[in-house]
Amino acid sequence: MEIKLINIITVLSFISILIILINITAVFIKISDFKKEMTGKASAYVNLSVSSSVTINMTRDTMDWGSGRVDSESTNAILYTQGDADANVSNGNWSVNNAKAFVVENVGSVNVSLSLQNANNASDFFASASGLNQEYKLNVSNKEAGSCSGELLNVWTDVNKTNGGTKYCTQFSSLNTKDEIFIDVWLKVPYDASNLGALSDTLTVIASSAG
Repeated sequence: MEIKLINIITVLSFISILIILINITAVFIKISDFKKEMTGKASAYVNLSVSSSVTINMTRDTMDWGSGRVDSESTNAILYTQGDADANVSNGNWSVNNAKAFVVENVGSVNVSLSLQNANNASDFFASASGLNQEYKLNVSNKEAGSCSGELLNVWTDVNKTNGGTKYCTQFSSLNTKDEIFIDVWLKVPYDASNLGALSDTLTVIASSAG
């Protein structure tokens, strides 16, 4: 009986030790898991979509020379604007009070190319009887330095009434400090113009993404 009792005690002791080891192992596992939770890393992502906007604004869109005529004994009169400065009139008596360059601003978010298209050319506008002494030109220049780049910058160029017009700016900046240009107008009014009275023309400014 004593031997059996010793055997039972031995078995119980072994079982107790085994249970203790299992509990200790479980505690270490829980501590390890806790440490992982305390030192674990998680990732987050910020997603943002930015859309582009092609938008221009004519901040000065009207040019009015009023009524006038070519001086007697002159074959033509020359009228042209000079940015924000007073316009110039020679050999005629048109007013310069409301004649300043058009102003275009790129108010979009991207650089654009800029083309100009007129409804009429010099012949349409004045219809000189002799077909001479009539000119209608545009000149694009920077109101803010660095706004426009292109081969026709600061060059008096005949107006273009064909579809799409003439490209003046290959890059018209969208930066706030350099996003404004002047469009000046040159008119050579012939003494023998057939179109008399109030003459008007429409200038269309075409902007498209410059890429």
